[in-house]
Amino acid sequence: MRLLFLIFSLLLFQPSIAEEPVKQGEFLGGKYVEVLPDWFKTTFMDFAEDLEEATDENRHVMIYFHQNGCPYCAKLVEDNFHDKDLVAKLQKNFDVIETNMWGDRNLTDWEGREFTEKEFSAFMKVQFTPTIIFLNAKGDIVLRVNGYQSIDKLHTMLDYVSSKQYLKQTYARYNNSLKKDTTGKLNVNNLFDPAPHILTRSERFPARQHLAVFFEEPNCLECDTFHQTLMQLEQTKDLLKSMQVVQFNALSDEKLITPDGRRITAKDWYDELKLNYKPAIVFFNKQGKEVIRKDAFFKAYHFHGIITYMLSGEYKNQPNFQRYLEGKTDKLRAKGITVDIWK
Repeated sequence: MRLLFLIFSLLLFQPSIAEEPVKQGEFLGGKYVEVLPDWFKTTFMDFAEDLEEATDENRHVMIYFHQNGCPYCAKLVEDNFHDKDLVAKLQKNFDVIETNMWGDRNLTDWEGREFTEKEFSAFMKVQFTPTIIFLNAKGDIVLRVNGYQSIDKLHTMLDYVSSKQYLKQTYARYNNSLKKDTTGKLNVNNLFDPAPHILTRSERFPARQHLAVFFEEPNCLECDTFHQTLMQLEQTKDLLKSMQVVQFNALSDEKLITPDGRRITAKDWYDELKLNYKPAIVFFNKQGKEVIRKDAFFKAYHFHGIITYMLSGEYKNQPNFQRYLEGKTDKLRAKGITVDIWK
């Protein structure tokens, strides 16, 4: 009996064997820009003063939001900001000012409001880096670019702003007017709901599913590449299956009813939403409120992150997509999963 008691005591008080900790997953794809171009404007971060100086020289102010480790920012700096013709156009017509999305430098905006860099980025609702805003002499935002754009597309944007076409038309209409061949068909996918498209939803009468609205155009290399790559991934298909997904030709007069119940054509809705890129995707919740949009070039990790940000409902708790994606990355790595943000 005493022997049994002794064995029981040893078992009871024996230190538990700790489980071997999970090896943290690797973090791949992050890229740091060590030095920004020397032709960026040297500024005291008083944007009203910068705006006045630019106006005196018949130039526009271009504010470039970035963050450390952002591969899309690195691509913009290494490719776009080292393209000879693009740089010449920037130096001639723009004062380029950089601000770090998470930075602590103090600044004063063109309305005299004081912020730190990260406060200003939050105020401007920056969700992606790079984000670029162009200002006219009055401090109005005449064009906003959310995400990376190719050299050719950035050329078109610079021409639009420097020639002050914003006084005559939106960027969407300007860019659409440059397209020579508007014939042809859009890419086909079984995920897309057929017409007619009545997308009405509200707080009182919510829809059963969230909504993803694709805007594309015929003879669009970026659209074709998107369908041949990201839209072929099983993860993309699985995520989009749980949503209502519709597709519009951003150049067409196809009639539709928007989530808030208005009748409009596809091209006018694309214009009204101030979209710049094709394919663009705008995500609405079940109540018809826009949550987030994909209006630039993204690879799989960020694209899937945009969709899960929507589907998970995390947008209700975390208003900043970058913080959400950072938390998601940390959780995956804690489980031993390697994350490649440039894949």
